[in-house]
Amino acid sequence: MDNFGKKFDRSGHVIEVVAEAAALEKQRKEATIDLVSPKGTTFTIQCDEGAYLKGDDTAPPPLAYLTSSIAF
Repeated sequence: MDNFGKKFDRSGHVIEVVAEAAALEKQRKEATIDLVSPKGTTFTIQCDEGAYLKGDDTAPPPLAYLTSSIAF
């Protein structure tokens, strides 16, 4: 059967994410992500800037997360 003519059914395709972020010392930030729907896990990510922006380079910079998410 040819499925190309069917419309995409959005029912059951709800994604709900809750994110809380906090600024830490210098340029470090931390975010806690809760995957609400579909039920998933809670995880924490951190970011930091390099010395050129007065950070300590202890974690990826924020734009690294953005660009890698586009690749996925």
